[in-house]
Amino acid sequence: MTIGKLVAESGARMKVFDMGRRIEEVPAELFDSFEHLAKPWPVPYLKHAWLGVLSWKPEEPGKHNIWFLKLPLDEQNVLQPGPRDAFLQHWLKVVASPDQDFGDAPCSYRPDAGRMAYFHALALQTLEQKPTRYYATARAYLSGDMGWDNWQQLGLQGLAEVVAGIAEDHNNDLLRQAVPHLPAVPRNALLGFLENVAPDQRLTTVLNDALSAVVSAGATAADLAAFARALSHVSNADQRVLLLQAMLQHPQHHSVELLAAIGSRCWADLRGNLLLNYLECLVRNEQGEGAFNALVADLLTLPGMRPQFMAVLGSPERSEALSEAVNKLFAAARGQSGELQ
Repeated sequence: MTIGKLVAESGARMKVFDMGRRIEEVPAELFDSFEHLAKPWPVPYLKHAWLGVLSWKPEEPGKHNIWFLKLPLDEQNVLQPGPRDAFLQHWLKVVASPDQDFGDAPCSYRPDAGRMAYFHALALQTLEQKPTRYYATARAYLSGDMGWDNWQQLGLQGLAEVVAGIAEDHNNDLLRQAVPHLPAVPRNALLGFLENVAPDQRLTTVLNDALSAVVSAGATAADLAAFARALSHVSNADQRVLLLQAMLQHPQHHSVELLAAIGSRCWADLRGNLLLNYLECLVRNEQGEGAFNALVADLLTLPGMRPQFMAVLGSPERSEALSEAVNKLFAAARGQSGELQ
């Protein structure tokens, strides 16, 4: 039994969304191969596949089911079937005895508010339902009609729906006009949602200009992390690399918040000198060895990262501090492996 088969046998349709590094739909064929242990999870996050599963029956509008699942992966990023099977057994019991309380399902989790809002926006689109009332409020605010300082009544849901519908209702133009005027709180929330789409060149230019203005005014680590996330999926790869290089030279470059955003969202750009610069900042991060080990370990689970990492370690330009930190990390990993044998 698989999740896909369980849903299919109920007569429902299903869409699966990756909820890890960014929120995006998972092709049905890929998810089926993953469930049958034929393919690894393509973009693991913290050694798990983080899923949002939406199922519905077209003949029953207004009724749908949502599961948020955190499925453990093995060292090759292949599904560990035991926890998934435990979830399925739990759900079968719920279906058989709907009036009985079986507690939380194995592997279930609750996304943070931002991810929840964006998933909800995608679910509304999938189910062909109308936007929430927060959508109109967000559009009114982004138009400037409410005054830029009157953002307290905004909801994350409205901003999420604007970004999820960036190709509709002239929302792309609305965002381009609004970004230069936004105070830090609504701006950073909006930037967090933009990591889930690929901003076009016009919006990318506006984001770059806004980043320059924020840096000139004294950017915080949270500001830089938000911009790193928003720009992580822009189409111009050379431009992304230049922006990341600039961030790693900023006075906030030792911030774990910034380094975690770059490592988790912009990992595909971490190659060669940029990867070396990133690791040199990371080894001197404000939280020390634990943060270094955690972020490097997460990077090494990603496809293609291990050979890039090893190539950088062979660079004569690497610092002694980086060499020592990596040696300690690998020694600890070997020790843990030995304890498990």
